[in-house]
Order: sequence, then structure tokens, then C-alpha cells
Amino acid sequence: MNSNRQTVSFAKPGIGKTGPRKPPIGKPHLGKTDRHSGQNARRRLPIWVVIAGNGVMATSFWLLGAGGMLAKLVLLVFWVLMVAGSLRTIRLGPGLLSGLLVLAGLTGLIMFGNGAGDEKIRLIGNLMMVPVGLVAGALIGRDCLRILMPAMLFYLILSSSFYLTHEGTRLNHAFLFLGFFALCSVCKFGHRRWLMMATAGAVFLSQTRIAVIAMLINAVGMIRFSRAMTWIAGLIVAGIAAEGVMAYLPRLVMTHDSGRLAFWKMFAEIWRDGSDGQRWLGFGAGSVEEILSQTASFGSFGALHNDHFRILFETGIVGALLWGTGWAVVILMVRQTRLAVCILLSVFVTMITDNSLNYGHYLICCAIAAGISAQEGKNGEPVRND
Repeated sequence: MNSNRQTVSFAKPGIGKTGPRKPPIGKPHLGKTDRHSGQNARRRLPIWVVIAGNGVMATSFWLLGAGGMLAKLVLLVFWVLMVAGSLRTIRLGPGLLSGLLVLAGLTGLIMFGNGAGDEKIRLIGNLMMVPVGLVAGALIGRDCLRILMPAMLFYLILSSSFYLTHEGTRLNHAFLFLGFFALCSVCKFGHRRWLMMATAGAVFLSQTRIAVIAMLINAVGMIRFSRAMTWIAGLIVAGIAAEGVMAYLPRLVMTHDSGRLAFWKMFAEIWRDGSDGQRWLGFGAGSVEEILSQTASFGSFGALHNDHFRILFETGIVGALLWGTGWAVVILMVRQTRLAVCILLSVFVTMITDNSLNYGHYLICCAIAAGISAQEGKNGEPVRND
């Protein structure tokens, strides 16, 4: 019998034990040895599952042009089914149980609150992306990359293009490139660095400041700060990058009024003047878009561009407390791995000035990457980036 088999969980590792840790009893999940790392590797998915998964992912990307709702539905259902197939390997620890309770509370608040039924389903589906991706990454491991990355890379190559704005030329799909960068950060194949540098360049060319900031936060999780060469090379690269941004990507350092502050102020006043029930339980799912649709700037602005404020407005103080607690729980669950923490923090930061909660593919990519990194760190197999 294989003595290296173990279950997958986010439970806190034991402290104070000497000698090798005895593997917990449960559903076998390890078997082969990774020829590159020398560590025990998870059983690989059958090739037909990987091929079929790429087909489903390609379909979900293609459906983005037809509307995000259907694309996200295909994406979410697929990964839920993948997680369901590995549920027997989960050991329900305190962190995972707490996360499930918080998610159930927030889901129930939305379902029984105000708002149209389709908007409730849309919001709940968006909220499910991070937890489902996090569990999928931890349970399935690197096979998630084999399913997701080829289809995503193919889509980005075919659909990426530059478009002209009054602030200069920008590359589209900023957040898809950002999600792909997160997946690259947990890859181990030989030419990963070149692919990562190309992806990083695409994020810069999008001239989306919050995406660049989030990418840098992700990169912090990969850097070994104890090396002197890291600091020397980092300062040189930072200087060259800063000069290139100033010369060719002016929007990244340009100060301008995007209109966000005016809308945030308007919604803050609406929330403040609402009833006690609206302040505590929210105005209901979809209320932000409904109010924005009545303004003259809706066509150009379109959304609130602050997911944290949106949760407060649509689900109230109770929902905002559950939302904050949920983020605290998932970050604590992966705290043993700096890269996983940085990936999740980068997502949290993008939600301050953008509508990341609507970007299902971006969320699932980052969550899967964080889950892979966290599980490998827990098993003593840290993601190597040297």
C-alpha cells in the first residue's frame, strides 16, 4: 500500500512534531513522482478529461462575445463538476467550514433580499468563482493548468487587439492577461519565464493601472527578497520599466477624472438616505445597475467600479461584514504560502477601482493559482521560481 497517500485540506499543519509527519487516513490522492521536483505528485487526470476540459474552456471564452452571463455559467458549472468529482478527498477543517458558513450566509442574504431573480443568480454566481476556483486548485492541482491555459492562450492570441482612446492606444483583455499571469506564476515548465514576461508586457500595454498594480502584488509573492542579486536586478529592471512607462505608456502615470468619485459620492448619499432596512440589508441585487441606467453617463460608465462598495450597497452592512469576513477567511486559509496570499490580495485590490466581480474567468484563474500554490506549500512542496 502506498504510504505517501494523503487527503487535501486547508487545515493548519501540525506544530511541534519531530520527524516525518504521518499522512492522514483518507481517500488516496498521490501516487506518481514528479520527475522535475522529486516530490510526490498527484495522479494526473485522464487525457480525455483534459481534452474535453479544453473544449469547454474554449467554448466559455467564445461565449464572452455573446454576453458574460452564459460564458460564466459554462465556466462555473464545469469547475463545480470537477470539484464534485474530488469531494471525497476533502478533509473539512475549521477554515473550510468557516468559509462555507460565510458563503452560505451571504448567499442566503442575497436570495431572500430585494432584487430581480436573474440579478440574484448573477451575483451569487460571481461570488462562487473564487471559492470554487480555490478548492479546484487545491484538489486537482496542476492538471487545472493543463485544462485552462491552452484554451486561454489560444483565445488571447486570436482576440487581442489594440484600440484607440483619447488617452492613447491600449491593449484589450487586461484582466484576462492578469489572470493568465497568475496561472503562469505557479507553472513549472521550462519556458515559463518567457511566457510570463510576454503576459506582463500585455498587462502594461493595456495601460490599466489597477491591473498593473495587481500584477506587481502577485509578483511580490514570487520574489526571494533574501538574495542580494534580487535587489540589484530588481532596481535595474524597475528603472528601465519606469523610463519605458513614462515614454510610451503615459496613461499609467496620468492623473485624470474618470468619474468614479462622483458616482461613489452619489451612491453614498443614496445609501445614507435609505431606510434602516436598506442600510442593514441592502437595496437588493442589481440595484446599482438599475440606478446607473437612469443617469446620462450610463452608456460610457456602465458600472460602479468598486465591488466592495457595491456589496455594501446591494447587501447592506450585514452583507459587507460577511464579505469582509469571507476574504479574511480565505487569506488565513492560504497564509502558509506567500504567493497564494499575494494572488488573493491582488484580486482584492482590483475590486477597489474596478468591476472584478463580473470578470468570471479572471477570478477563476487567480483562485485556481492560489489554490495550487497553497496546497503545494502545505505539503512541503513550495512553488519554485528559480
